[in-house]
Amino acid sequence: MPRAIEPGLVRAFRYFTFVALCYYAILVAFELAQTGFGWAAIQIQWYPNLLANLALFIYLSLPQALHRLGNLYLPIAFGLSAGVPLLSNLMRLAPFVTALPWDVDPNWLTFPSLLVTVVLIAWQYSYLAVLLLIVCAALLEMATVYPLLGTIDVHTLPVLGLPLLRAFALGLIGQIVSRMVAVQRAQRRELVRANVQLSQHAATLEQLTLSRERNRLARELHDTLAHTLSGQAVNLEAIKLSLQPGQTDTVVMLDQALTATRHGLTEVRRAIKDLRSQPLEDLGLVIAIRQLGLEASARAAFKLSLDVVEPLPAIDPEVEHAVYRIAQEALVNVINHANAAQVTLRLAVERGRLCLTVSDDGEGAELTRVDAARSHGLIMMRERAAMVNGTLDVESRPGLGTHVRFSRVVTDD
Repeated sequence: MPRAIEPGLVRAFRYFTFVALCYYAILVAFELAQTGFGWAAIQIQWYPNLLANLALFIYLSLPQALHRLGNLYLPIAFGLSAGVPLLSNLMRLAPFVTALPWDVDPNWLTFPSLLVTVVLIAWQYSYLAVLLLIVCAALLEMATVYPLLGTIDVHTLPVLGLPLLRAFALGLIGQIVSRMVAVQRAQRRELVRANVQLSQHAATLEQLTLSRERNRLARELHDTLAHTLSGQAVNLEAIKLSLQPGQTDTVVMLDQALTATRHGLTEVRRAIKDLRSQPLEDLGLVIAIRQLGLEASARAAFKLSLDVVEPLPAIDPEVEHAVYRIAQEALVNVINHANAAQVTLRLAVERGRLCLTVSDDGEGAELTRVDAARSHGLIMMRERAAMVNGTLDVESRPGLGTHVRFSRVVTDD
């Protein structure tokens, strides 16, 4: 996997290259206008640096180069940025140069390029990489200059010592930048760790708030609706017992009302149990999904084909909650609307994606014409899928049943 490039590094590198390109372009243009093309010592430095900065600017402006070269992208750029100025400085010592100055100024012409390269290397890599660059540059320059000097005396010693002085200055700057970057990276890691802890605390608080709200709703249902339905059932039983013989029609209506009331009371009690229980926290996703399917099969008397593939990878609690609620809503739709004889419930990981499938052979429906209650359930499932960056596909045809499939990436390639 390619090493991540520090934010802003390539942009800063490209900016300096553009400035250097303009600088050398002005120098070369002025020199050509004044004296024409020549091989003076200073011109030997200008021409390669102009071409190198032009090539480097184009190279840093092409995002395709980063994708193709990967980890080699920056070393190639650093090699061009440091190598060409250094080699051009040594080329002025070649025999065909018309004037061979032994002054210090031409040597320091390469210092800005080397300085920027050292800072960028210290920013991206480590101080060891900085040392490798400045040591190689110093040894190369000294190995080239010393044979030309022939002897070491008061006049030649400044020229021979210049690479060492420059290496010391660049090394000091590189060490300072490396330490600053190390501190910045440590602070960044601490910030990421703090954000993770904050997210965990927020998730815990959200779960606690959700649990308290569910318990409150369960109490409200128990104290109001459940009690009301229980009282209503008792009243209907009393009315039924007080009827005179022969009132058959009234008895039938009372029986229907009692059946509906008792069914409603059963559903309220089931809802209270679901609100108070925490199957995911208590049982885990696999067992909770299995229990959900078995309970739905018992309620609606359909044949259940249950396929839960184990083991599942580590899944975020939010994703587990979404999977459980989508399965629950899909099974509720089967119970209330499908009139199905066969239902398939499958949970597995396929090609790095967590997949939940709920299929039935029930009545089915045109999705554009489903009733309001079922439409609301579909909307809820789609919202839950979107909240965890998942996808939900629903297929339904009259007489052909309904197929619900949720999927979400759980592993990164």
